[in-house]
Amino acid sequence: MPRIAIRLATPDDAAAVTAVFHAAINGKATCSYDAEQLSAWCAGRTVEQFRRELELGMNPFLVAEAGVATPHDPPVGAPPAEAPNAEARRPQGGTPSAPATSSSRVVGFGALRGDEVAYLYAAPQAPPGTGSELLRELERRAVEQGWPELRLTASLNALAFYKEHGYRELRRDIRVMSVEGGFVRLVAIEARKRLTPRGGLPSRSSGEPALAE
Repeated sequence: MPRIAIRLATPDDAAAVTAVFHAAINGKATCSYDAEQLSAWCAGRTVEQFRRELELGMNPFLVAEAGVATPHDPPVGAPPAEAPNAEARRPQGGTPSAPATSSSRVVGFGALRGDEVAYLYAAPQAPPGTGSELLRELERRAVEQGWPELRLTASLNALAFYKEHGYRELRRDIRVMSVEGGFVRLVAIEARKRLTPRGGLPSRSSGEPALAE
């Protein structure tokens, strides 16, 4: 089985991140949303948009890489980004990992925006547990930043995953997205998790956070 390594993303990862985003939505969400809804969800999510976000620097923006164990492992859909140096790599344990090899490929990504999980996606071909490892690392970094809890917006197909990781459903909303010729409506779930590390953590909550964009 390919080994997973988690590191900080760079603008050079934009193409691979975009490929994972589209592969995850079109490969995993078909059981909960129709083709028109999936198209609206993916609309505008281009390499250029992700590159701008990576250049602005979300705190943090992580990618998960898998080292290809056998030649039979299917590609994610984009060539791997050029590997940054070892100092920039941050695996789950928080210590630098070995530099990426030519057989490594990005199979997932996640990012925080303040106390919100802004992104968490794993490609259909990602090794089992990729999403869980990314989420644990995002939670660890949120604790380091002093957030007492995390919030997120989950898709219908991802709700069970988040509940397994301790997130509590708060409400269901209808998100309206504009498309050519009209509008598309998607159901999304607001969820929240209290973070409880050893020794507790300082409160930075100033009331009910705004709903996710």
